[in-house]
Amino acid sequence: MSAVPTSTPFPVPGFNASSSNATPAQFLEFLRSLITQYLGDSSPRILSSAKTAWVTIVDGLTDHFLGPFPLPDIVSWETMQEKVEMTEATLEVIRRVFMRVEGIYNGSEDLLRKMFARLLDLCRTLDVWVDGRNLSGDRGFTPGCIKEKALGLLIFLLRGCGDNSPPPSDHQYQPSWKTLGAILKECVDVCHGRANKLIVLR
Repeated sequence: MSAVPTSTPFPVPGFNASSSNATPAQFLEFLRSLITQYLGDSSPRILSSAKTAWVTIVDGLTDHFLGPFPLPDIVSWETMQEKVEMTEATLEVIRRVFMRVEGIYNGSEDLLRKMFARLLDLCRTLDVWVDGRNLSGDRGFTPGCIKEKALGLLIFLLRGCGDNSPPPSDHQYQPSWKTLGAILKECVDVCHGRANKLIVLR
């Protein structure tokens, strides 16, 4: 089995050449099939030779599905179930890609910075939902559940940056801990009021 999906799923909504009008339900099924076919717990690790295709997938998912949620005074949580499910599947696919694709951190500095900003913004808006309403009895994913997954992914990515180093023989990439350092420096600058934006790549 190939380590790369047979078709590139972006731009949305046409995630492959034969289905240019895919419905959200079809795209959600496609995301779940990525996990089943390529990213499952028992799946073999994906070699770095396939990394570019997976970076493209993660970048597309980040652009289209890691945006903040509307606030509770604008829309009800129950009317956003499609967005909620898509966000949850996106978070799971991204986490598994960074777990299973070898060398995924190398050369992905811009993507990591963008994901950090998007995930932080997502957590910020979900905080409003968690503080504003108790939806623990609702069916499906609650705001607290999605926030926990988003925050968990954010922490996972930052730890991955700190733990990763390219092979000594590969001078093409800088160690990803330098990306982590730059992200943390920008966070400190924001806390001290020395920056207008958290991350320029949003």
